[in-house]
Amino acid sequence: MILLLDIGNTRIKWAQALDATLTPQQSLMHRDAAPDTWTRQLFRERFRPARLLVSNVAGEEMAAIIRREAERNWHVSPEFAATTASAAGVTNAYPQPSSHGVDRWLTLLAARHMTANAACVIDAGTAVTIDAMNARGLHLGGVIIPGIRMMVESLVARTSDLGSKSRKSSPRTVDHRVGMFASDTARAIESGALFAIAAAADRGVAELLREGSGDRPSVYLTGGDAERIRAVMTTAAEVIPDLVLRGLAVWGGCAASSRASVQSRS
Repeated sequence: MILLLDIGNTRIKWAQALDATLTPQQSLMHRDAAPDTWTRQLFRERFRPARLLVSNVAGEEMAAIIRREAERNWHVSPEFAATTASAAGVTNAYPQPSSHGVDRWLTLLAARHMTANAACVIDAGTAVTIDAMNARGLHLGGVIIPGIRMMVESLVARTSDLGSKSRKSSPRTVDHRVGMFASDTARAIESGALFAIAAAADRGVAELLREGSGDRPSVYLTGGDAERIRAVMTTAAEVIPDLVLRGLAVWGGCAASSRASVQSRS
């Protein structure tokens, strides 16, 4: 069995690769949690993987913990994915590929594996990244903006008037069914963040179309806020929660060679 780990800034997500099929993604919170707490949950006896593939954007300390616990509990050395100039039919746009986040790189590998079209990939987590790739597999670059929570917290913390008004407002989250405009400060701030990200995603797709890639690009959303963003985008998009793990399977050579073959079991 091959175990895949996607370690983000807030959560660790994992799945098992079984005959080019991924088991349903599971996750746990590691941010603000003591390592002893989440390692007990993750490094369970029942896994015993033959290989451990890891995407890690949480820093060297996290990598050291994963390496130590994997070797101690499972007697396996983790294989950490890294961004390269090219892989699996994708050519990176960055002159220094190592400065392109490995999670972003893996989502592009997954997208290339799933479609022959141009693709726009939006990863909506703590930060939001939007990456574009043409139909030849050439990465055109991307953008990084704060995520919903980061935008809201920054605005509340740095504007005393809005901060005080938001605390007096209803704490309910934005209901996209009532439209963009909110009737209290807290929801107006959150609606602004949500619609700003959705607008950036829509613009990313429009810019990719202007590149002359031919067919309409495939648009993939992943990350914790993916569903909320899709709900207010004007562009049709597919939410794939385990997109990084799918890309990790491609990177590790444990995905079947045909397009659209890395699937998740329901």
